[in-house]
Amino acid sequence: MMPSSSRGRFSAVLKRNARLSPTCHLLVFARPEGFPGAYPGQFVSIRVSDSPVPLLRRPYSIMDLTPGTLSLLVKVVGRGSADLASQKPGETVDIMGPLGGAGFPDPEDGAAVCVAGGTGLAPLLFAARTWRRKRLGVKTYLLYGAASKDELLGDLVAGDFSVRRFATLDGSAGYQGDVVALLCSLLKRNRMPAHTLYSCGPRGMVRALAEDAGQRFIDHHTSLESVMACGVGACRGCTVPVRTAGSKAFRTVCSDGTVFRASEIVWEEWLE
Repeated sequence: MMPSSSRGRFSAVLKRNARLSPTCHLLVFARPEGFPGAYPGQFVSIRVSDSPVPLLRRPYSIMDLTPGTLSLLVKVVGRGSADLASQKPGETVDIMGPLGGAGFPDPEDGAAVCVAGGTGLAPLLFAARTWRRKRLGVKTYLLYGAASKDELLGDLVAGDFSVRRFATLDGSAGYQGDVVALLCSLLKRNRMPAHTLYSCGPRGMVRALAEDAGQRFIDHHTSLESVMACGVGACRGCTVPVRTAGSKAFRTVCSDGTVFRASEIVWEEWLE
């Protein structure tokens, strides 16, 4: 499934800013007039301040897109994200999008296993909602990992997945350990269907997922996270090595992805 190449630059008015955890905010904007449709896995690039610092735009996966709203999940990790998370309802931000050249394909076998870490939840939540709106009749399984109970965003996905399982590194909620270990445990006990796997999260998580559990699934599609400068493939700053026709090529996460087949990524050579 290839998203439309249509994109633009828009002014978006913030309608709601909800703090979901000590570090994460849900930002809901009024959908700008003329903002195109988007596929799960696409993103927007935001100018977070009118000042020269921070200079670069910040990329955020689209968490949801309805006829009236555009929703993003923002984790505060530096000045740019802090500036964005401090926005008040009624304020306007400069948004470019939707960006990305490949989104999550629809499940073809009636079930989808979604594995997310941190804000990697956003595109998978968009996928689950998109499949439901299209009435695909997909049974969706979410495995979601965070450092602790305080960082789990379980309430955000309460009605969006058929089955939800959580993992925390400190054991304060759900399975004690990382989300990859949780999936492996469920597969070992035949408690999880090995249909199509969808994932998004830190690179280490997705690589471990591909190496430890990916071979158990029919296919594994992952939305990659990467540092981006331009967001449109011009600077080549977010390239990832992939296997293609018996050789190797470099693709940009921002314009060729963000979604790739995990089996095609040359993980040991992907350095940032």
